Amino acid sequence: MVGFFLSCHRDDDSFVARLIDDALTARFGSASVFHPEAEAEADAGRLRRLAKSTAMIAVIGSRWRASVDGPAGDPSDAVGQEVETAFALDVPVVGVLVDDAEQPTEADLPPALRPLGDARFWRVRLPSAYSDNRRLVDDLATILVTDTAAAGRSVPVLLDDAPVRLAMPPPAPGAAVVYSTRTGDLEVAEAATPRLWSPGDVARYSTRYEVDTDEHRVVLHVPLPSRDFGRHFRASIAAVFRVTDPAQVVRRAVSDAVPPVRAFLLDTCRPITRQFGVSEIGDAAAAVRELLDSDLLAPGGITLRSARTRLEPGTGDTDRGARWERASVGAFSRRVHRYRGPGAGRRPSTGAWSRPGSGVGVRPQPTRLLVARAPSQVPVGQDLSVDVRLVTKGRRVGPGAVTAQLTNLVVADAGTPVTVTVHAPAGLHAEGPLQQTVLVRPGEDPAPVRFGFGARTPGLHRVDVTAWAGGTFLAEVSVEVSVATGGPFRDGLPRRASLPAPRARPGEVTMEVRFDGTRYTFQLRSDAGALFAPVVESVTNTPNAAVENAIRELQQLARGGSRYSAAMTRQLIRSAGIQLWSELVPGEIQDQFWQVGATMSAFTIATDYDVVPWELLYPLSAERDAGFLVEQVPVVRRTYGQHATSKIGLGNPRFVVPAKAPTGAHEEVAAIRAILGAADGDPITRADELLDLINSGSLGATHFACHNTFSADGSSIDLDGGPFRPALLAEASIRKPLRGAVPLVFINACRSAGVAPTYTRMLGWAQQFMASGAGAFVGTLWAVRSESSARFATAFYQSLAEGATLGAAALAARTEQQDDPLDPTWLAYAVYGDPFATAA
Repeated sequence: MVGFFLSCHRDDDSFVARLIDDALTARFGSASVFHPEAEAEADAGRLRRLAKSTAMIAVIGSRWRASVDGPAGDPSDAVGQEVETAFALDVPVVGVLVDDAEQPTEADLPPALRPLGDARFWRVRLPSAYSDNRRLVDDLATILVTDTAAAGRSVPVLLDDAPVRLAMPPPAPGAAVVYSTRTGDLEVAEAATPRLWSPGDVARYSTRYEVDTDEHRVVLHVPLPSRDFGRHFRASIAAVFRVTDPAQVVRRAVSDAVPPVRAFLLDTCRPITRQFGVSEIGDAAAAVRELLDSDLLAPGGITLRSARTRLEPGTGDTDRGARWERASVGAFSRRVHRYRGPGAGRRPSTGAWSRPGSGVGVRPQPTRLLVARAPSQVPVGQDLSVDVRLVTKGRRVGPGAVTAQLTNLVVADAGTPVTVTVHAPAGLHAEGPLQQTVLVRPGEDPAPVRFGFGARTPGLHRVDVTAWAGGTFLAEVSVEVSVATGGPFRDGLPRRASLPAPRARPGEVTMEVRFDGTRYTFQLRSDAGALFAPVVESVTNTPNAAVENAIRELQQLARGGSRYSAAMTRQLIRSAGIQLWSELVPGEIQDQFWQVGATMSAFTIATDYDVVPWELLYPLSAERDAGFLVEQVPVVRRTYGQHATSKIGLGNPRFVVPAKAPTGAHEEVAAIRAILGAADGDPITRADELLDLINSGSLGATHFACHNTFSADGSSIDLDGGPFRPALLAEASIRKPLRGAVPLVFINACRSAGVAPTYTRMLGWAQQFMASGAGAFVGTLWAVRSESSARFATAFYQSLAEGATLGAAALAARTEQQDDPLDPTWLAYAVYGDPFATAA
């Protein structure tokens, strides 16, 4: 297999490196290029990639000379170190000079790099970067590669390129014309429009490209997977295509259209055919024909007009990845036991929570609803009230009420206290307490409670109403009030939500953190003792500086960059946690924490303002030191609006493994398959396939072994067909298609690329998946080591499959991971859901 190791300095030559990466990927496939600046792997992983490479491509820009002239072993000279390693491994090195970068000579180089003086060099100038890049890739294919993905018939589509001059010959008949500017932009000329050049045009444009837009036909013979292990289909596909986006051809340096068309057809057809056995070949062929019946856009600006397909049965195991996974299970399964399905081998659940020996009786009760009502419109200056009731299902709650059936509700014979809290923005001035407690008794509804506000500021204001039993979250609803100057007063319809078992789970503590744009509100909830009042903090007390410092230290440790001993590293991590506790948690909340800490069984952080890595908190006082919070009790998070469930789906597991997966991803998946008792199968690699499974509600437990890229635009996971982003789950977050399966979603991300603060970006995934109906979500807060992340994941799945609660499984996985004092991976995971939920 063709493989290139692409090496360059960050920010200095990244534009040219991206062009080379795109062009090599389009020519040789998505797995053909390893770019260490974009894929944070451990040194051992990079060394293996380099040793297997066909060639190293060293991109040399303006920073090269300065780094080479630096001190020996300087970590900033990553390119020099990689080139030196390539020579030691006898891997050919190809140099790419950017703009006017000087070609190094033996006299300029340190002894270990002097062989570079004899290497072959190409030059890529930014004004002609696209054409220079095309020649580079074509030459590499000719010189270094004897068996390319385009073996067989080729269809050249990038016909010609030439520097822009005042006098230019006309382009070939029917060819599209694309001009590159001297700033790197591309412009497509209108068809059949002659160009009259001026000196200003020549100063603006650098290169003219001619792109073939005629229709072409090729017949491709490719293997396609079947549902039957060890069997496949042999497909003959007669494809008709043409270029419809000439600029993409230039941008990706697509000299030959056949490789991207072939790769696109494979990626498109594989998910379809693997749903059918070889005996169902007719149905498989019909499904493929239906899929390819309309125009489809392939990478590189090529549109597939039609594709006639013929399938024949094939034999042999074509899935080398599956064989590799099966052979590698032992590396990650020191104590693997298979998950045997819902309820297998578990202790029975009583359906009620009670302290051992408490003698408190419980009895089944009908479903209760949390109902809130407020006026929909209010004039400025008028008072209003939000009325809240806890109502037994079947009793009148007002027009338009919608209910949902919940079973196994229990209330203590003596009654269960339920606290109702309202949260309103500053535009609605509270004129009384914001929380009240009612006693829920068997067979009766408590009296309504009323919260008063003054309408001070025009606008649409949302009031959130939540119900709690001690530290256990029960339900939430929201009402909206429109405040206008001189507007009318209109009553609103009631909003309601079903209440699950309204009984405090012993020892559960929840810390609510809310942010309304001007202030933070903290509130600690527990069943141990008094009802604590909310604590309000000014917006000037922001957590950013403390968080930035802690994350920076931990990211360096995660990369293996610690300059400290094991004992000092532990102290460094501990100090970061103590600083976060001291600077981010108000003093009143700290005092309340120590009051309830002795009986605490689980700790939940309920917040939508999730910029704080709460898992790092290290509670400390002059008298008490019990370690990190996550060492003391199970710690989970919850997002407002998430689907309430006490079960987590582990059935029908699916695995998302991109083409450029982290080192060890396939072994990690194989180990988790063994734990869950899942059959072998191809992982999900396409964004559209994943989104279809989510929106259809057919997604089971899903494990991502991937790179999670962060930028100023948020988080994304690079899959075939385009990046997968949290925003793509907008429809699912409204329709909630995953409520039936309540699957576990685990994003095991081993890289965080870019300069955006990564700890603020994972929330987008958690909020969207939980709002879509997921039973639980697990994700990393910063870049973690591949081997460490696999160990955490397998320990977590093992515990959950054996019957542990979600919180206990997270605690067990953290404990499993603590044997390396130099590795903070055990602190890197955030877990969302009900801490007492168990596998369905």
